Amino acid sequence: MAVYDEFAWFYQRYWNEEFHSLAFPILERIWLSRLPAGAHILDVCCGTGYLAGLLAGRGYRVTGFDASEEMLRYAREKAPGVDFRVGDAANFRAADSYDAAVSTFDSLNHILERDALEAALRNTAAALKPGACFAFDMLLEKAYQTRWGENFALVRDDHVITITKAGYDFRSRIACCTITMFRLIEGAWRRADVVVRERCYTMDEIEGAVKSAGFGELLRYDAAELGMEGQLGEGRMFFVARRQGAAE
Repeated sequence: MAVYDEFAWFYQRYWNEEFHSLAFPILERIWLSRLPAGAHILDVCCGTGYLAGLLAGRGYRVTGFDASEEMLRYAREKAPGVDFRVGDAANFRAADSYDAAVSTFDSLNHILERDALEAALRNTAAALKPGACFAFDMLLEKAYQTRWGENFALVRDDHVITITKAGYDFRSRIACCTITMFRLIEGAWRRADVVVRERCYTMDEIEGAVKSAGFGELLRYDAAELGMEGQLGEGRMFFVARRQGAAE
């Protein structure tokens, strides 16, 4: 997870709040309204903890996990009351049983193998109480064919960031871009190069993986239609899956 450790500073500084300021109202509309007051929520691939902090601020009990230690360092600073743990989505085993789960900002697209995606969904279902809802968003092919990872440069007194070499291979269905960061740290410039890769899953693959994981009802919501404007909403789909069981 060294790639995501290097990526954590950039993600926290520039992407996390921007995305969740648009995503949270959608989650309130399609998912939070289904949850009991004070529900215990599992935040899958929680990143730097911005969403976990929002949920905790609404009175929910939150447990977040991520495979990146550096992401979790930021998360613990941002949301000190949340229980954050190190874990990989395809391999974790939850010790508790949760009332709901969530995974945002196309985190599941970062899982590059279909078997690993199915394992992540199975593990999430196993962590939920019967009838509990799992909300997540994923990017579909339209997103990668438009402006995903487009070239970008930002210059500040103490850091310089560029995004280059973006592309989408329709045969492998893998999208990638290179983020280069120069940061002035304790009087010296430090460079980090991060290659971000995502897998574009088809709707059939997503629905099949969700079903095989032990979820029943699956609802789909187009992000742009729910008000997520611009590049962040292009080709993005929100899903709410309900775990099979007596509470359905």
